[in-house]
Amino acid sequence: LVSNGDFESSPSNGFPNEAIIEGPSEVPNWKSNGTVELVESGQKQGGMILIVPQGRHAIRLGNDAEISQDVPVEKGSIYSVTFCAARTCAQLESLNVSVASASQTIDLQTLYNVQGWNPYAVSFNADEDTFRLVFKNPGMEDDPTCGPIIDNIAIKKLFTPDKPK
Repeated sequence: LVSNGDFESSPSNGFPNEAIIEGPSEVPNWKSNGTVELVESGQKQGGMILIVPQGRHAIRLGNDAEISQDVPVEKGSIYSVTFCAARTCAQLESLNVSVASASQTIDLQTLYNVQGWNPYAVSFNADEDTFRLVFKNPGMEDDPTCGPIIDNIAIKKLFTPDKPK
């Protein structure tokens, strides 16, 4: 249900070398506000090499930046939003996820594995036929190249069994 949730669709002018995005429509199917960076797997940041969990691209949200998308759903159903996220520089980075009328701030943890990415999920009841999915970095770091990186955003309708009689 999420268009370009893996950020692999090429922007209209292609994937640039310096992929910092300031315009509202540079990432296909997403609206952005603030400094949003399209990062590529293997890209270097200081002494660190960025790894993308699947595919070649992901999104990094700078200070107080956000991306959003309107998603069609079936009113009255239960949905789950899943995504992968990683922190970059700070000891504590957070990501605010808003779905429908609910909002949750998730503190990103460090997972000690090969990739360093954590999977996250948020579920919600669909009160309308469409809702706005928003990912926002609420932090303000001294280094503007820091900020959470997200990828593999997906939404799935959850099966709810009937109550037995």
